[in-house]
Amino acid sequence: MTEIKQSTRPVSKIDLWIAVLVWLIAFSLYVRTLAPSLLWDDSAEFQTLSYTLGMTHSTGYMTYILIGKLFTLIPVGNIAYRVNLMSAFFGALAVAQIFLIVRVLGSQRTAAITASLLLGLTEGFWRRAVIAELYAPAASMIASIWLFILLWNRSGKWGYLFAAGMLGGLSVGIHSTIVMTAASVLIYMAISARTKSAWLGAAAGTLLGVALTTAAFLYVDANDPPSSIYNTVYRPSLSVYGLTASDFDTPFERLFAIFPASHFWTNYFTATPEIMRARLAEYVLFFPWWEVGLIVAGMAVVFFRFRWYDGLYPVVAFLLIWGLGVTVAFSSYQDFYAVSMVFVSVWLGLGAGTLLDGLDALVRWKPARNRMMRTVTLSAASLTLILLPIWNARMDVRLAIEKGYTSFILRDHLYPILAPDSAIRNARIILKHVETNAILFSTWDKLYSFIYTAEIAMGRTDVNFHEADPADSRHLSESILAYINANIDTRPIYFTVLLDELNELYLVEQIEDSLYRIRRK
Repeated sequence: MTEIKQSTRPVSKIDLWIAVLVWLIAFSLYVRTLAPSLLWDDSAEFQTLSYTLGMTHSTGYMTYILIGKLFTLIPVGNIAYRVNLMSAFFGALAVAQIFLIVRVLGSQRTAAITASLLLGLTEGFWRRAVIAELYAPAASMIASIWLFILLWNRSGKWGYLFAAGMLGGLSVGIHSTIVMTAASVLIYMAISARTKSAWLGAAAGTLLGVALTTAAFLYVDANDPPSSIYNTVYRPSLSVYGLTASDFDTPFERLFAIFPASHFWTNYFTATPEIMRARLAEYVLFFPWWEVGLIVAGMAVVFFRFRWYDGLYPVVAFLLIWGLGVTVAFSSYQDFYAVSMVFVSVWLGLGAGTLLDGLDALVRWKPARNRMMRTVTLSAASLTLILLPIWNARMDVRLAIEKGYTSFILRDHLYPILAPDSAIRNARIILKHVETNAILFSTWDKLYSFIYTAEIAMGRTDVNFHEADPADSRHLSESILAYINANIDTRPIYFTVLLDELNELYLVEQIEDSLYRIRRK
């Protein structure tokens, strides 16, 4: 196919205004269904540490934490709600960016809107845009980098590469899925970058982004509040990680403890063949037949419509991210599907655009007296393409508008609908029994719910909180035992879970249904 000439202004003002409108609609939908308060697990950790500016679990996510801090300054709701709002903001931004990417790649506005609707209304993506998590910001960063790469290729302006590189460098502190797409960027530039200014612009932006991420790490590392993962997990449990105190006493030793040299790539193909086959079958069933057809068509047409390497970029990035989700052993594999939906949505938009082009060509082939038929046919096809994603998500859209939640929020207990502050209320029940200068060990799922409630909701800074069993072995590690024995005579020590050795080594008194105080025998 003959290469079509590109404008030096690949995105029009009308496209930008439509993208803003798409963002507003998606943001309104996500805010309508947003988790209203404190959550559990990793979400509670992000809600807490965005406020206290402490280091998170591996791999640190220092850029995310600093951006989250900005959201905690918004005077609406409580601190936990404001960090949830960050996911809604970036999730909606990713939806709007899909519209722009499809437009830059040459498809009609109708097709671009269809692509945005697919991403915005897909359950796997929507659910990650209403809680404090990494995946909506990660999807937006991936879309931003891809969009800037395309804008550079169309306009020749190296500033777009500088912006893409800077976001890539900053994204080291957001999520590893973004780092994976660096392979796509390098391949794309190796094929298409012909000027020194392009490479210098990309390198300068990347160096600046990495420098800012390093500075963010050093700041959060030095801040080191009691809520930091250093204090809640690592320092009391160094033996679990094969470390001693001397291995954890400088910033870069701590950096390599939470950001090991071999990380996400070691997880590929750790699932069994049976699990991988089941996930492949499951993934295909996520999409109705018409979406599968348009996605496959879009994957093919992007190689031929303009430049073949435009098609290579999303294929490489998708396979790296989605492939990890299919082959990884751990149970949260669908998180990677949500991020890879950026590429799937664009493919669907390009397939929809090809369908509309084909219909237009078919109708134009008819005599001129059928001009009205052409208008009616294309209008009906365009309206159908826009309505189909809405129809597929109609139950959730209706519930969102009428009730403020969705079927999957209700089904999976994503957050408590009828008791939005239950995490805080339940933590208060435990904390009222915990006196000043105490130490409280908890399981990971409740750890940061306790910390948030104590430090942010109640203003208590007189209790030290730690994860009881970082190795998930139901046993106390050597370093935790040493920590307990060094403090048990001078400080009250509590557990919210009854581990195996507690009754063997200590006198255990049950205070509440899930609160135990230990004393020396």
